[in-house]
Amino acid sequence: MTVVDLNQFSAQIARLEKSNGVLSAQSHRLSPRHAHQHPVHVLYGGAHLFSEATFAKIARMSQEAFQFAAPDAGTLNKLVGGDWSTEFSSAIFSRVSKKMIREPLEDYRVDFEDGYGVRTDDEEDRHAKAAAVTMVKLAEAEHTPRVMGIRIKPLSTAGMRRSLRTLSLFVTQFAEESAVASAVESAANSGRQTSASGSKRSRLKFMMVTLPKVTSPEQVTTLVDILDAFEKNFHLGAGFFRVEILIESPEAFLSVDGTIPLPSFVAAARGRCQSLHFGIYDFTSSLGIGSAGQEIDHLSCDFARMWIQIVAGLAPGLGLSDGIINRLPMSPKENSSAALADYHDAWRYNYKQMMRSLTLGYYQGWDLHPSQLPIRHIANHVFILQEFDSAAARLKVFVERASQASLSGGLFDDRASVLGLLNFFERATASGVLSRSEVEARGVDIEAVKNSI
Repeated sequence: MTVVDLNQFSAQIARLEKSNGVLSAQSHRLSPRHAHQHPVHVLYGGAHLFSEATFAKIARMSQEAFQFAAPDAGTLNKLVGGDWSTEFSSAIFSRVSKKMIREPLEDYRVDFEDGYGVRTDDEEDRHAKAAAVTMVKLAEAEHTPRVMGIRIKPLSTAGMRRSLRTLSLFVTQFAEESAVASAVESAANSGRQTSASGSKRSRLKFMMVTLPKVTSPEQVTTLVDILDAFEKNFHLGAGFFRVEILIESPEAFLSVDGTIPLPSFVAAARGRCQSLHFGIYDFTSSLGIGSAGQEIDHLSCDFARMWIQIVAGLAPGLGLSDGIINRLPMSPKENSSAALADYHDAWRYNYKQMMRSLTLGYYQGWDLHPSQLPIRHIANHVFILQEFDSAAARLKVFVERASQASLSGGLFDDRASVLGLLNFFERATASGVLSRSEVEARGVDIEAVKNSI
């Protein structure tokens, strides 16, 4: 048998190795520098409304919304399930009930943009400082979400200086309050007085800064340069500030010279970008779509989502968040059949759109009101639990057959589809819907699967 001497292709192989190395470096450059467990939602609230009672109020309102709409498993099934088995209905109701008590709110953004409105400079200065004070006080309070941050105004010409002033005032006040809180805590622990100029590291592990309406990489670069300086000046630690980029305009998808700017936005964040968020209403309005067509499932939104998703695929670990659902399921103020029917329709609409986002691979979404939180958690639990048994069986068969392509229940699985199953289980455990022990009880060893492929 003739043996081909690959040495004769050494130049080509070296060229290929160099090219592969460049691609790998580019992917690494786009990926988040710090690991981050992405929450299932983010709730926005105007900075002028942010107070020490905010999180407790959100928890109470979301719990009341769940109890009003679905007081038991049967009612929940009729409301959004329809054909669930009694066992499945009970499982969803039980798990979501516990979630609503334990952690109804996972992520919160103090909003200085659309949810804040137009205010005088003096007002915004006061609200920026007050929000920082409140955030430090709530850092370890009950119902405080695992992730917190602020959304500033866009860094476009019109509001750039106001946006950066708000950010500067907020961070400065936040650092000062954190220093005092750390000093008080140290004094309490040691039994002696400690200078407030001691440790300035916040008790929060990190903070999100959401940058809206991004149209150029320079806007991201400027923000990141400033955040770098804040971390050094206030001794907050490298990587304390993390960035979310809000994609809301055609300029993010296509520039006038025909290039695609979006990857350059992520690269400009220099590892700080944790996720890309899709702003539905600004995007659709910029395309000339009227209010009647500005829905989360509009065809133009699906097009944009896919584009954003492809960019995120270039950067392992980069999260995605879908936009808002503006039909709010508010509890009816009048006790009439018509009002109750509208309320139930709003619940079903929210559930349908949240399930659709999950199916499209957008595992996080914006929420505008506490009444949307129980629906978000129901959708997340249903999405995962309805696939749990079949996904576990398919993954188990694949591993048992020494990671060769296999058939399970008429479904063909190879390495690519198994990676999808692995993503499913990692998302299921990271979100808290399934525990590692529950997954392992079905014969699925996630680490073993990783090693086998």
